[in-house]
Amino acid sequence: MSRIGDHVIGEQEEGRMVIEDSFEPEIPSSESLSIKLDDDMPIPEDLLDRSDLNKRYGVLPFSEMNKGQSFVLAQMTEKEYIALRARVSRANKRNAGRFALKQEDRSDAGIRGRVFRIE
Repeated sequence: MSRIGDHVIGEQEEGRMVIEDSFEPEIPSSESLSIKLDDDMPIPEDLLDRSDLNKRYGVLPFSEMNKGQSFVLAQMTEKEYIALRARVSRANKRNAGRFALKQEDRSDAGIRGRVFRIE
């Protein structure tokens, strides 16, 4: 916890800070923010050509893997490899177990990456 958080808790415990039971913070409505939505702005091409690993390789088998198992994805573009790195990071947060990504090869044909379950 931060030092300010420790301070606030200390003040509350010492009785020097009143805690309101019915405190409700004010959350501005979308109407009061007056943000205008644009309908005529074209979507940039670099956003449209993002990688979709599921479309190309199917659902990746993180939840089915046991410690010591691995799978390989070959002929990935740079964007697909970056997306795979993000997917491994997300799997480490969501699934039981730990995963690691190793780049095995990089050539004109693309990037070959292997995902290991390490715990």
